[in-house]
Amino acid sequence: MKPGQTNAGSFKKGDLRQWKNGQRNKAAVAITKTFRNVLVLIGGESLVSELQGKPISKQKIEWLGQKLWAMALSGDIAAIRELLDRMEGKVTQPVSGELSHVLSFDFGNGENGKENG
Repeated sequence: MKPGQTNAGSFKKGDLRQWKNGQRNKAAVAITKTFRNVLVLIGGESLVSELQGKPISKQKIEWLGQKLWAMALSGDIAAIRELLDRMEGKVTQPVSGELSHVLSFDFGNGENGKENG
């Protein structure tokens, strides 16, 4: 590239679209943190229900977990996906141009699925 030319995908100094130091907008981060704290507080509150005439007290987050399991067991695909994401972690998705490591996966029969001989 010649001096004075800019890359079509690069940002100019002061461009508001670029992230500063890898951070999102500070207001958005603060709102997310506040929302998370509210959810934790509400989830920790007790909720009383009755099962066969006996009162049962559990934290709201525990009730939600049981509801999610019941939905997953009844075949709700979204609930199953959410449970698996929480227990095993999200499945990584290759970014374009990173398929070479996926395509050269060794299935145990030697390199790239071919038998060694």
